[in-house]
Amino acid sequence: MSCKVTVRCAWDEAAGVFFVHDSPVPGLATEAPTMPALLCKLPGMIRDLLGLDDGAYIDIYVERVAR
Repeated sequence: MSCKVTVRCAWDEAAGVFFVHDSPVPGLATEAPTMPALLCKLPGMIRDLLGLDDGAYIDIYVERVAR
């Protein structure tokens, strides 16, 4: 099974983190101090929230948006 997801992320200057601003995945909310760290968290979280197998292929497109 494969899935395509577009996640919009933004930078929170006050908190010093990138965070998920908008996503079609219900309940997807996370943050990280760097964009690479955030990108590492997304696949596992998306699989869990969508009830996908650990080996499910996901195309994740990330858009950085201004707040």
